[in-house]
Amino acid sequence: MSEFTNEIKEIFSPDGLLNKLEGFEYRKEQQQMAVSIANSLETGVHNIIEAPTGVGKSLAYLVPSILFALKNERKAIISTCTINLQEQLINKDLPALAKILPVEFKFEILKGRNNYICSKRLSKAMIEKSSLFMTSEQQVLHKIYDFSNKEGKGTRQDIPFAVDDNVWSEIFAEEGVCTQKSCGGTDTNCYYQQAKQKMKDADLLVLNHHLFFTLFGFYERDAEGYLYFNDFVIFDEAHKAEQIAAERVSPSVSKEQIRFWLNKLYNPRSGKGFFSLKQADRLKKTIEFVYQDNEHFFKMLHLHVNEKYSNQSHKSAIRIKESVQLGDELLNSLLELTIELKKSTPLAKNDIEEDEIKNYFTKFTRIRNNLIFFLEQKSEKYVYWIEYKGRARNNIDLCISPIDMAEYFRGNIFANNRLCAMTSATLSTNQNLEFFKNTIGANNIQGEIIESPFNFSRQMKIHVYKNIPEPEKSVKQKISDLLNESNYEKILNEKIKECIEMTSGGALVLFTSNKLLKNIYHKLLEDLLGKGINLYAQHNGMPNNRILQEFRKDENSVLLGVDSFWMGVDIPGHSLRNVIVTKLPFEVPDHPVIEAKLEFILNNGGNPFLDYSLPTAILKFKQGIGRLIRNRNDEGIICILDSRIINKPYGKHFINSLPECEIVIESEN
Repeated sequence: MSEFTNEIKEIFSPDGLLNKLEGFEYRKEQQQMAVSIANSLETGVHNIIEAPTGVGKSLAYLVPSILFALKNERKAIISTCTINLQEQLINKDLPALAKILPVEFKFEILKGRNNYICSKRLSKAMIEKSSLFMTSEQQVLHKIYDFSNKEGKGTRQDIPFAVDDNVWSEIFAEEGVCTQKSCGGTDTNCYYQQAKQKMKDADLLVLNHHLFFTLFGFYERDAEGYLYFNDFVIFDEAHKAEQIAAERVSPSVSKEQIRFWLNKLYNPRSGKGFFSLKQADRLKKTIEFVYQDNEHFFKMLHLHVNEKYSNQSHKSAIRIKESVQLGDELLNSLLELTIELKKSTPLAKNDIEEDEIKNYFTKFTRIRNNLIFFLEQKSEKYVYWIEYKGRARNNIDLCISPIDMAEYFRGNIFANNRLCAMTSATLSTNQNLEFFKNTIGANNIQGEIIESPFNFSRQMKIHVYKNIPEPEKSVKQKISDLLNESNYEKILNEKIKECIEMTSGGALVLFTSNKLLKNIYHKLLEDLLGKGINLYAQHNGMPNNRILQEFRKDENSVLLGVDSFWMGVDIPGHSLRNVIVTKLPFEVPDHPVIEAKLEFILNNGGNPFLDYSLPTAILKFKQGIGRLIRNRNDEGIICILDSRIINKPYGKHFINSLPECEIVIESEN
């Protein structure tokens, strides 16, 4: 063990430096993780660690990261998934460590440039407001200008009133426009450039996965580091990294996206836009052609999809499996637009206007290239699909995503000239990390599973219901079931009510279907009436954070949730003493991305169910189960209402993922 790892071990020892923190208690699991992180940083070796809830993983990676960064003049980057964790790190953990560690360090939260006001663009917008905005938008612009000057604040989150996207797009720190050359310098008053300088000077930065993969990009680079040449990264909540990376590095095109940026150039109807007061008749005429071709192309695409994929017309996402022989007119008019934009640079009155024109040229060039990429479908490494958006399905997104992200992670994230560690409470399936490693190309990366510090045999009991009918598949529903409550739904509702009564409320009921959640919600409202148990449901008109706030305050209430409530929800204490899992969380296999992944596995000799569907469901299942016990004092029960966990051969894999505690098989109907 090196001097550095010894130092970290001592800090996390029973009488170590962390004893100065209020509420700190020695945990051997936390010390184990901290030493593992320190060792991987010291040796320059990537690391993957599953650290269950209660280990205290944020301190376990923050302390070695801070000390290693200062010792080696490197920058620590902490990438997380949820806002809650970012706020905990920035507002609680890092300020607390700053008081007790024997070193001084700087830390900042890293936000994307689209969150910041560029002072020069704001001033320019104020001067040209009549040519850019409608009257109501001009009023919003004035409010932003007055607020910024009075308060000295310049992020979108700081502004205490609603800001229209059209207004914000003219004043934020646009790439290629708000640059070091145009807005930088030691005495800059640009909010983004000021923040950028603070980020550059910081020893540790906190950001989210979405921003990390957006900034890092998709293409392989030879340079050392990720966002800075001398950085290293700790990915917390790493179970979401692969999914978010695939989303952020994938291009997309939509009718509304093209319309939005055309309107920024010049809107023929309102007469507003960047070129509204400029002598650019040929450019304005070209913009009108692109408007027309854009409408025509997406109308023809809609007809093409309805004809070619008529059996999927009810879906919101439809996979496109072959090249689309449409779009020549739109591609040609977009090309003509980029040519005219290039010719228009002499119309710029100053450097910032010239940068704006260059930025528009770049945007429309990218849009055209992405459109070609989608229509031609030359690469078999990607999946291509369309998504209908809006209430009337009147907007179509053309979507592209890599099928297998393992190659991307291998060549970029786990490159030899970079250094990272990944951690999460749930990375393992069947007591190993192989599935997670396979999905991110980390087969040769060292991994470690740390035991939970909780005494589950004392804190938790699991009830498994054996004789509930299997969940129904919607395609097999009878017409009578659409009109009346189905047998499955009726029994499920009775069992949920029975489970709620076991703890007199304090229950989180997890669903995999919004429709089933709504049906059960309305039934439970009647059943619980007069029993002193309030009922809350996700997607029922109240924001998620408000729902959770009310649920925490009301210790006898019941909360029904889907998807996001399976993970990232932290409700320690008596308010949550019962987690009810209505169905094993298998992903719907007909989404284009999932379908393509399963095909990829099959074509490469694998088993789509065992190699993807099952382990993915187990990880989400573990996340849901993990909502119950959040600290050493929590106690409660888990109720599993999916009989497949007992009656199907694959059910044992879910059972094996449960903590060691008493399991009661409820066999009565």
